[in-house]
Amino acid sequence: MLLFIYVTSPTFKTQTLQKTLRKPENWQYFESLCKKLWGELWGIPHKIKKNGRLGQPQNGVDVYGIPKNENGYWGIQCKGKNDEYLNSKLTNSEIDEEIEKAKTFSPKLEVFIIATTQSKDVGIEKYVREKDIENRENGSFEIILLCWEDIVDLIEENRETLNWYLGINNFRDRYDFEVTFSNGTNKTSIKPKFLKSITKYRAIHPNLEVPKHIQMILPKIPTMFESNEVNRSWCSLEISLKNIGNVVLEDWYVKLKLNKARKISDDFNVHFLLSEQIKQMMYDNRTLWGYEDTKEFLYEPVNKEPLIQKSGRTFTIYFIPEFDQKNLKITWELFARDFDKTGFLEIEMEPEFKEEVNYIKVGKELNFKEDKIEIKELIEEKK
Repeated sequence: MLLFIYVTSPTFKTQTLQKTLRKPENWQYFESLCKKLWGELWGIPHKIKKNGRLGQPQNGVDVYGIPKNENGYWGIQCKGKNDEYLNSKLTNSEIDEEIEKAKTFSPKLEVFIIATTQSKDVGIEKYVREKDIENRENGSFEIILLCWEDIVDLIEENRETLNWYLGINNFRDRYDFEVTFSNGTNKTSIKPKFLKSITKYRAIHPNLEVPKHIQMILPKIPTMFESNEVNRSWCSLEISLKNIGNVVLEDWYVKLKLNKARKISDDFNVHFLLSEQIKQMMYDNRTLWGYEDTKEFLYEPVNKEPLIQKSGRTFTIYFIPEFDQKNLKITWELFARDFDKTGFLEIEMEPEFKEEVNYIKVGKELNFKEDKIEIKELIEEKK
């Protein structure tokens, strides 16, 4: 959305200053913007309130107040949507859910406003108009939907909020956080290795002689504490976390969820021959946990150590993708004391296959079968 400010001077021609009015960076900023804007619109800048605190049930209302010259409460539900919030869009079912929640707000609302950073959409606007009529016919509150373009119009018309919003990045704390791969972006590619096992059926030649001398190859025998095999299908990725805001993150942790994978691992192993003291030290300093059943990883700093500005952490995750998988999406979530954020990482797969051909001898052509192809994890002997 573009905001045009016209400046007129008796000695200068009228100039057009073009400035992009960006959407808030996260839902916390958007909620604060709504409180500021509607406080000015309703003429109650010091009486409008945010509803409860983070984590408490809010009955569908984030901001509320009694506008000047009104007798009952008006409530606002702040919905952060679009590019700034994982490309999500407001849905009919989400509208229904918020309306039902708002009906439980006490005292009873007179007007329920759904404010969203989503761009205007005729479909969702039509649906809200219909729900508004239905709700009022049933003796309940009026429903109003305001999309980002509508909100920008209101910001332009209310100078105090406009000045506050244009200067928000320079005069207040800014929370932000990023998760990337080692290449500094949220996209990468890998080449997982698999075994393509091909079974072929062949007839036994009647004059075929069995060799008199057979050479026996003895496999490498593992020791008591190690295996002589290695699974080449495991893939590893280094994940980087960074505080790119100007505020220290406290009581924070990060979750990562793979949308599809055969196996995952955090590669945390404690050898049973280690002393109990060393084992305990390893457990106390552990920061990464992998949960095979949900295909999730949890990163949590030791002793809840804060993450200061411009600092970061790195760790490595391990996984085996599905054999037919072409891409993998990792959704991440940051949880902190006063801030949370969600994003995703994308991985393109270029699988490589090692072929293994096995022959099965059959005596008659009637016993012939089509070649059988099976994809497996690539497990090889250590060299």
